[in-house]
Amino acid sequence: MTAASAGALCALGSAFTWTLLSLIVRALSPYFTTVTINVIRSATGGLLLAAVMLAWSGSGRLGELTLEAWGYLTVSTVIAVGLGDTAFFESTKALGMGRAMTISMAYPLIAAGLALVFLGEPITPKLAAGALVTIAGLAVIVAEGAPVADARGGRARGLGLALAAAVAWAVNALLMKPPLREVDPVTAQAVRFPVAAAVLWLTPWARGTGASVRTHARTTGLSIVMLGVLTAASAVLFVAGLKYSDVGVATVLSSTSPLFALPIGLVVRGERVTWRATVGAALGVTGIALLTL
Repeated sequence: MTAASAGALCALGSAFTWTLLSLIVRALSPYFTTVTINVIRSATGGLLLAAVMLAWSGSGRLGELTLEAWGYLTVSTVIAVGLGDTAFFESTKALGMGRAMTISMAYPLIAAGLALVFLGEPITPKLAAGALVTIAGLAVIVAEGAPVADARGGRARGLGLALAAAVAWAVNALLMKPPLREVDPVTAQAVRFPVAAAVLWLTPWARGTGASVRTHARTTGLSIVMLGVLTAASAVLFVAGLKYSDVGVATVLSSTSPLFALPIGLVVRGERVTWRATVGAALGVTGIALLTL
């Protein structure tokens, strides 16, 4: 298996584990806000990855990172979490979750364009076709049954925020590529997650996180542990995808969680799969085949 193929499989694995992670998030939603859940998963995932890194290579691995790598890892995290995630959360208030996700799915295309300009990664006809077909399929799946946007929330503002989130996530993927030349995925995310938790903790939406966790710890303890494990797995697989394959391929494939959500939702929750979602899934699978075969 080539490195590029391994990277593509890691990116798909990231999407699959993210789908499982979404089930845990849904179970925790009655107890915590979205931002609180993100603080929890960043902190628990970071602790787990730090433990794995220390057991695997010791703290000396961090000392081997150059100042440039530290800078890239820190800045990319602030952009992805502080700007991207925050903008996306705000866009959902105006557009609804489905529409905001559909618009923000432009991020792999933006990432591929940035990688072409700054990293010299070529956009081949096969990559372009695979990316467009995959994203079209995902957009059909996500937009299925999307609620009508609340006009009072400001559609123009919501659109702008969703696009801003896509740009921030694309820039994050671009900035991750240079430090991954000298650091393994586990160490990279062990550095990034504490930064992400700190950034989220400082936002106004995270107020009351500590009290909320203490109140519901007994009820949600096992789910929080699973949240940390799946967060760590998904994050490492995503970075491995970036490390071993091109930015355009990794970002598209790691965005395919809605595709995995269809069969999981059918089996676990008995959710109905409509003909439109089936068409979207067929497009998604076709696009993945173009990207990986």
